[in-house]
Amino acid sequence: MARAAANLEQRFDTFTTGQVGVLVRPDAEQTPVQAKAEVERPLNPMDRTQFGFEVQNDETGHPWVVINDKGLEALAHDVIAVGAALVAGGMADRVMAAVYPFKWRDATAGTERPLYWIYQPRLRGYTPFVPAADAEHQERDHRLELMMEKAIRRDLPTHRQVTEWYPIWGMPV
Repeated sequence: MARAAANLEQRFDTFTTGQVGVLVRPDAEQTPVQAKAEVERPLNPMDRTQFGFEVQNDETGHPWVVINDKGLEALAHDVIAVGAALVAGGMADRVMAAVYPFKWRDATAGTERPLYWIYQPRLRGYTPFVPAADAEHQERDHRLELMMEKAIRRDLPTHRQVTEWYPIWGMPV
């Protein structure tokens, strides 16, 4: 993601929100409180003066590590550090995604829209997720997703199989 920062911002009018979320799948028997505590355990020794983060559950009870930092390069490095801590804590196979939220300036409409790049470890690539302008009905803007993936594939390892492009609704980022 760090390599794509300049192109995302300069060519595509797409700017980081200063956050990234790492989604972890809880064990089947865990309550949301237990899942959150399990994710927090390997992160506790991390130096929080380097970057800010907190663990919170989404509306489905999945724990997220929400990272705050300045700039896309810093966020990408923070995700690597959090990922390494989760792997060391025995959760490698349960890290589902790293979600990078952006604001995209739609010059034709004169508005800003949310756009997400989702890194899926099992695919070893990024997939786009763009909620439709009327996201109230949980619909996606597939045309914009296809356009964004095609435009950034030189800078970012994208996964081109559209059937693997999953939306994540109700994210805390």
